[in-house]
Amino acid sequence: MKKIYFIVSLAVIALLSSCSEDYNEHNFPGYKDAAIPTNVVSYTYTLTDADYTTIATAIKKPVNDSITLLKTKLKTASKTDSVTLNSSIARLNLKLTTDSTYIKATYIGSNKLFNSKMKAADYIPYLLDVTYKYTDKGSNCTVIYNNADNGDTLSIAAANRFTLTAADYLSMGTGTNQPGQYKNFSTVMPVMTYLNQYLKIKCAYAQTNDVKVVSYLYYDSNKVSKMQYRILTFDGQNWINGSGQYVNNGTIWLFDPSIYVTMKKGLNATDDYMLVVNYIKANQGVTTPSLLGYYGTTLEYEYYYGFLAYYGEISWKETDRKFDPEYVKLTTVDEKVAFLTQRTQEGLAVYLALKYPDAQPQVNGIDLYCYITTTLYYEFTATTNTTSTTNYRYKYQRIDNGKLKWKYVDRVKL
Repeated sequence: MKKIYFIVSLAVIALLSSCSEDYNEHNFPGYKDAAIPTNVVSYTYTLTDADYTTIATAIKKPVNDSITLLKTKLKTASKTDSVTLNSSIARLNLKLTTDSTYIKATYIGSNKLFNSKMKAADYIPYLLDVTYKYTDKGSNCTVIYNNADNGDTLSIAAANRFTLTAADYLSMGTGTNQPGQYKNFSTVMPVMTYLNQYLKIKCAYAQTNDVKVVSYLYYDSNKVSKMQYRILTFDGQNWINGSGQYVNNGTIWLFDPSIYVTMKKGLNATDDYMLVVNYIKANQGVTTPSLLGYYGTTLEYEYYYGFLAYYGEISWKETDRKFDPEYVKLTTVDEKVAFLTQRTQEGLAVYLALKYPDAQPQVNGIDLYCYITTTLYYEFTATTNTTSTTNYRYKYQRIDNGKLKWKYVDRVKL
């Protein structure tokens, strides 16, 4: 009887399930084939002091889990097995204090920073895998963190480099665990809080994206005093230290190698627009001198791609582009816009090839993209010459094929 009842129950369940599917398919077309919703999100996260400890704990977890398991077995082990288990526990404990991987993890947890030998890109994914474990492929996170002794300080003008003096430490407080107590910073102090306030006073009229470097004395967890520096960028409100982008590949979080660059004016050979100006001089300026724009004897412009180093923009202005013999052949607005669009896209690919000659198509399996913010000097309508200056962000992908190695993807108006 029970067997018959069970079979009948299965039949009823199947019938109801079928009716439900037919109802959904009839009343909600596409329901059966609808994609499962995904949790693709974007985060911006600033590491707290506790997060550095979380990273250290995550790195040590496999070893600590093994120690815990062995200790559990030890509770019921025989005398002979206990000797072997205790030996294994001692070996693992020693590993935590002698293996460089775990020594570095301990340093990060104690000092709450990354540096040139302990790069954030290698460690922050440990935190994201714990903090945002349920996000799906394509999710990204911009992380702000403490970054010391890492970065090119020589590229920063001397006027933008500061070294804290005894008076500076004293002004930050002389009480217990304050900088003025021993005229240094240490692991128990919120270093970035002090440096942020210091630069807000020192550089009261800072502009967004201004960069400074501050050197100071630091007493670390190894009880060693040493000079340390941090490169800081003003975000419009505060001075921040390190930052990076991370992406979820569907399984784990990885460092996102995407490059974000805002082109800046300047007449030095390594300045952004001048890279292209000099490229045109070397490759096309001899055969077509009209493509080069000088003030006196100083090369400042090129009219093939329209890069103006002095002003820091790309010109689509008619009176500038008339120096290009190809451009002057065009008669309609549509032709001119198509021509200038193509030239700008190619010019930015040239710029990227010069700016990042060693860039690879992928970093740790992640495609490399570059987002370039630049300014177009625009004087273009069908009937009038209306001047406008507009900022755009162009997206490029680093590729293997093609002479320029960078492929235009799209652009957005800012």
